[in-house]
Amino acid sequence: MNTKINSAFFDWKMKSGFITFVLLTFSVIIQAQTTFEEKFELANTLYTQAQYDSAALIYEGILESNLESAALYYNLANTYFKLRNYPKSILYFEKALKLAPNDNDILENLQIANSRIVDKIEPMPELFFKTWWRNFCNIFHPDAWAFLSIVALIILLALVFWFLVSRNHVVRKATFFFGILFIVVFAGTLAIATQGRTSLKQKNQAIIFSPTITVKSAPGISSVDLFILHEGAKVTILDNVSGWNRIRIANGSVGWLPENSMINI
Repeated sequence: MNTKINSAFFDWKMKSGFITFVLLTFSVIIQAQTTFEEKFELANTLYTQAQYDSAALIYEGILESNLESAALYYNLANTYFKLRNYPKSILYFEKALKLAPNDNDILENLQIANSRIVDKIEPMPELFFKTWWRNFCNIFHPDAWAFLSIVALIILLALVFWFLVSRNHVVRKATFFFGILFIVVFAGTLAIATQGRTSLKQKNQAIIFSPTITVKSAPGISSVDLFILHEGAKVTILDNVSGWNRIRIANGSVGWLPENSMINI
């Protein structure tokens, strides 16, 4: 009898301890989230009061906690723009645009920031179907596309079940047709979600932070000079060799730059 009571008491203590641990964990998470929201609002207030240095420090502090959002990057970009630090402003506008590619405010402010730097690089014309496909993929965030793929899969499974159990010829024909349709929808949305997630994780673009730097023909300081770039210019990273990045700029020109002359988007 005592053994049972002690065992029950022990089980109750174990369950109670686990519940307490879960509650404390949630409490810490909620408190941390509240703290970051308070910091974010404080930084916003400092920004409106034209205390841009202080606002930037708080925004950067939030980023150092491995938190990110389009709004956070956008506000930090605007702060650095006010401080006339255009390379950092462009960097964070680009980071914001990566998370919210259809945000007109980000696009407009990025264009303004780009107008303040030395290099005005005309991009190569893009094939219309590439532009159309990119715009279509950017309609939703990758997580939203992933959610749509799950919905399509559920509907597909329901149609398969209905096809298997139905004895009505018309119903079987309709479910077969819509099943094919939802296979395509599922595959397409899943592919877009995967592509979007991969794009978010990629670090193959960067902003130049050296005031003036010469692009080389090969990864070495003694190689032939090709052209000059200035801080704030955006490059695509094609390769990396011994601390040198092979880069391409918007007009298609290619060359090599030291890895430490840029910061990845």
